[in-house]
Amino acid sequence: MAPHHRCRIPSYLATAAALLLAFLLPPLAASQWQNCGKNGNFNQNSTYQANIQALSVTLPKNASSSRTLFAADSVGTVPDIVYALALCRGDANASACGACVSNGFKDAQQLCPYSKVAAVYYDLCYLGFSNQNILSATDGDNNALMLVNGQNVTVPAKVFEAAVGVLMNATADYAAADSSRRFGTGEEGFETIDKAKPKIYGVAQCRPDMSPADCRSCLADIITYIPQYLTGRRGARVVGLRCNYRYEQYSFFTGPSMLQLPAPSVGAPPSPAPANVTPPPVGGVRPEVIS
Repeated sequence: MAPHHRCRIPSYLATAAALLLAFLLPPLAASQWQNCGKNGNFNQNSTYQANIQALSVTLPKNASSSRTLFAADSVGTVPDIVYALALCRGDANASACGACVSNGFKDAQQLCPYSKVAAVYYDLCYLGFSNQNILSATDGDNNALMLVNGQNVTVPAKVFEAAVGVLMNATADYAAADSSRRFGTGEEGFETIDKAKPKIYGVAQCRPDMSPADCRSCLADIITYIPQYLTGRRGARVVGLRCNYRYEQYSFFTGPSMLQLPAPSVGAPPSPAPANVTPPPVGGVRPEVIS
């Protein structure tokens, strides 16, 4: 496996705090990425650690039993209060969701030892905890990480970037309009440009307790990273506590795409994203994720 290189993007170049860049070779199904806070440490066997432990028992169960695969809670009182939230990808099943969040508590304390603030992201879920209130759906830091495929596309970067922009904006519109889960998947034809890799796939998701406007605004902010940092990369994701997205030149989610966009015409930029995309009614069986 190739080494992973991380570097901080200067704060004046990023709209989300604690934005990091990592170069990855796909696919890494079991990978996790951490974002350790700088808001102090707790002591071993302290009340703060006991509160984290209490949340590690309840939050995985609450997330896996939730229709939206989302849970948020707090335990304790100031100065030892711990706030935590977890969200699983919208195509996960309940058991996989609970196991992922449970692993998040274990990994967070190993990857960010004794840190009062930590977030751990996986393909299937994320977990974050803090001594500051991160539970509000209307504001707060997205605490984002940017993860970039280490391989470059073999077609003109600007053409690929334009196609990705269309796909991710359309998928973001879909996710924001999804009143059930704030989750959307999409695929876009690309065979007119690259016959070897004829499609681009994308996922967009927000916390399900966010309003459509707040969700779309959050996604819009991180989609602006595509032309800034992600030009020419075969895949990338921006993962955060409030919203996230991912795109690749291979399918990485379960089930049929909720959106299917046509390929751009040869020699022409991709068509604008479709307007007023409405998700289907809530119902049916959530597909099972195959790791």
